[in-house]
Amino acid sequence: MHNKQWFYGMVSFLEKQMKPLNLQIMKILVLDDDKDLCYLLRSFFEKKGCTVFTANSLVDGLSIIDKDEPRILFIDNYLPDGEGWKAAKTIKIKYPELSINLMSAKDRSFTTLDEYDDVIWEKPISIQQLETYLQFLNKN
Repeated sequence: MHNKQWFYGMVSFLEKQMKPLNLQIMKILVLDDDKDLCYLLRSFFEKKGCTVFTANSLVDGLSIIDKDEPRILFIDNYLPDGEGWKAAKTIKIKYPELSINLMSAKDRSFTTLDEYDDVIWEKPISIQQLETYLQFLNKN
């Protein structure tokens, strides 16, 4: 599927699944072993007024979720201490209000969003995609 079509399909899915959020009180966790990506996402979301936490392993990420209770999670599939997408299913059971965004550059085996109840981002993630995501979050 063409990347742009896929992304707009994802936005449509988001509109059905999530309630609008106030970015000024938004807590986001970026869980990825790519420290550069964590830095870039943190910089982007902090400039928009969000509080952003980063972690490079499942253990550290789960600790942040327990302690800081973020509202949004961006989680990579391949982490040093486990598979993020499998962990995401368990995380969703424990924290049903947490909006989970699955990320992967390596796994392109998914064909539809129906495979997961969450949003799937194919890396690299563009600024335009993030801006569109924030527009959705800012909707009243």
